[in-house]
Amino acid sequence: NPGSFKSSLWKILKNAKTRRGEKTTVVDFSPKAITTNELYGFVNMATREWKDGIISKVMRELGQIPDTHPKWIMLDGDLDANWIES
Repeated sequence: NPGSFKSSLWKILKNAKTRRGEKTTVVDFSPKAITTNELYGFVNMATREWKDGIISKVMRELGQIPDTHPKWIMLDGDLDANWIES
């Protein structure tokens, strides 16, 4: 539902948690701005090597942060059957 303030709501929630002393790390991007291979990753058929997508890279980077605070990956954009079902 475009224009239903979904992006504003998660930002308000993050700010509220921060004010309560609960630091939250957020990485957000629009999944429709990139290809499916860029989002999820893919196997290079010539070399049989895996190439990480943005989600893989971000999850790995967030996992290396040495704290126990929440870490959110926000796919901030209109819902699209092509990427949501992948």
